[in-house]
Amino acid sequence: MTIGNKIKQLRKAAHMTQTQLGDILGVKKNAVSKWECGRVEDIPAGKIKAMAKLFDVPPSYLIDNDAVYFSRSSEYRITDEDIKFALFGNDPDVTDEMYEDVKQFAAYIALRQKMRKG
Repeated sequence: MTIGNKIKQLRKAAHMTQTQLGDILGVKKNAVSKWECGRVEDIPAGKIKAMAKLFDVPPSYLIDNDAVYFSRSSEYRITDEDIKFALFGNDPDVTDEMYEDVKQFAAYIALRQKMRKG
């Protein structure tokens, strides 16, 4: 899902008009419309952060077309992509093998803690 689709979906879920969202963000309704239609892709980072805060989603959810987010009122499932982004950002040199190494290390630490406790 594109950033524009996500903005539109979140705005509608919050029962807001494009004008209302624009007023909150300090932009005109036309800007919100262009974002939602995909005519503008270089949305300022400050506006993305403000929307993320307003809609209570991580900024990465808005930016990453493949990111999935479930609201806190539903079950939130953190994906491998969420974890990779948290650990490595958008580093293109990160491989699946590197991520698997991190997961194995985390499992080792959890097992070690469990052994120490009892």
